[in-house]
Amino acid sequence: SPAGKPAMIEPVRFEDGRPMLLAGPRQKNRFAEMETAVPKQWQELERLGTLPGQVGTTRYGAIAGTDMDAGIVEYMAAVEVEDLAAVPEGVGRMRVSAQRYAIFEHHGHISGLRKTWDSIWGAWVPQAEFKPGRYTDFERYDERFDPRTGSGVIEIWFPIEDKE
Repeated sequence: SPAGKPAMIEPVRFEDGRPMLLAGPRQKNRFAEMETAVPKQWQELERLGTLPGQVGTTRYGAIAGTDMDAGIVEYMAAVEVEDLAAVPEGVGRMRVSAQRYAIFEHHGHISGLRKTWDSIWGAWVPQAEFKPGRYTDFERYDERFDPRTGSGVIEIWFPIEDKE
């Protein structure tokens, strides 16, 4: 694609996401520090081991909030849990609401993930028949992703709503 223009991307499917409870390291990071801060959050999640009431082994990278003016994003490296009350003190918690999602796939090394996000926002969103939803978007890391090599398939669950 021409310089500066994100590549076109299409969702692999649409799905009604269920409510989830997530737990793991959660912190506010400056945009400029994301590349070093986020991997540290993932290392911290690994150090925590299996959390009480953990559901499966799928990992989630969730955006808990963004302050564009301040250049800050609140990010959470997480697993799903059955009950937030059982989560150890000091570990971040998040409720994910039921929401309709457009699901995209990133293939390859995690270092290219930003480009995939740029394609969603820069190429898909402007022409989509939907508008971005109000609730959480997240990356979903299942057995198709190898955390040791940083490569594989990452699903991006992008919340959508009908345009008015």
